Amino acid sequence: MKREIYTTAVLDFGQPMAWGHIRWKGVRDPQAQLLIRTRTGHDDEPLLYWQKTSIPGEYKQVTRKEYDITLKRERRLTLDEQNWSFWSAPYAWQDGLADTTLAASAWQDGTPILSPGPARYLQLQLLFLSTQTAAAKLRELEIQFSPPAALRAVGEVWPLDVSRTHSTTFTYSVLPTFDRDTQGFDRLEIFTLTRADTVRSVRVDGVEVSDQFPPQIQQDRLLVSLPRLQGGDDTFKLVEVEFDARVVRYGTEFQGWIFDSEGTGVKQLIEPGDATVDFPGNALGVRPAGLGDELLTQVSVFPNPFTPNGDGLNDVARFQFQLHEVSAPRDLRLRVYDVSGRLVRQLDRQWAIRGLFGQGVEDPVWDGLDAGGNLVAPGIYLYRISLDTDEGTEEKLGAISVAY
Repeated sequence: MKREIYTTAVLDFGQPMAWGHIRWKGVRDPQAQLLIRTRTGHDDEPLLYWQKTSIPGEYKQVTRKEYDITLKRERRLTLDEQNWSFWSAPYAWQDGLADTTLAASAWQDGTPILSPGPARYLQLQLLFLSTQTAAAKLRELEIQFSPPAALRAVGEVWPLDVSRTHSTTFTYSVLPTFDRDTQGFDRLEIFTLTRADTVRSVRVDGVEVSDQFPPQIQQDRLLVSLPRLQGGDDTFKLVEVEFDARVVRYGTEFQGWIFDSEGTGVKQLIEPGDATVDFPGNALGVRPAGLGDELLTQVSVFPNPFTPNGDGLNDVARFQFQLHEVSAPRDLRLRVYDVSGRLVRQLDRQWAIRGLFGQGVEDPVWDGLDAGGNLVAPGIYLYRISLDTDEGTEEKLGAISVAY
């Protein structure tokens, strides 16, 4: 299968923007693929440039011009993780196809942009996978965006440890920050997964507003109307929604959005963080007590596919997973196989305690090498993650692609 990558120039939107939907028009043969993904940032350069020093294994940061005149073996690239997001997961082709039966200006089609905002800069990458007889063609691609409702909107939910057998009373707190370029908002949308039982209270800066602005309980979310918040006087006015809901899945995240009911329809995603000193959680995800059945969850690998070609971009695949209720180190085995079942690489080690793994320098990665230190051929490989438990062994399986 032929593989071609097209990466756009960094797109400058002039100011930080909130992202809505992405959609496209095109055709794709069933045997071909077109993978589209995005990343966003706060400056016009997503990469950092490095040059080897006289000290073995040590690099120093240099300018792009210095990097360009350095020998390839003496330099490397890394993503500027402080200012740029990683590439998003690929958008599903069918989800992003424009619906020509709908009014284009209504933006009722397309799929939500996964990269974080507000951000001033955006970049797209297109991966074409084709054969001699099958290909994909992109005719048009559109992005929906709008000036943000707030400079930042930080949210958290409390409590984090909840019961699976009955409803819990949650407090959902949002702390907005505004500047002169933000348009403000009068709606808060909270994804609850299941239908909430009731909304007990809606407060803005400590003042109850639910009598004047009755909230709506929908099948899988809450739609909360608010007095309009905008400008410096409303910065750091805490919005609190107290509601009862039942959590049926470990790791349920109460994602939230703020938006202007009379605006463009673009909703700004709330970022988890420290919204109030009253609660220590600083998170939007909750965990039911007494889960008991799975200790190893939320297994994923990124980037997928990855490209171990030594250019410093997507050279390794990072495995991420969640360990639950593990208070002592456990043996965890990560093994990679080819499609025939032959063991290619064994990455066993002992992982300590519960938590989210896959975001640090000591977390499990595969560099595309086999057990003999040779670079594997491009293609699809299988991985198995096994965790020793008191009751036996828990396993998770998945696929990972290597491309050049």
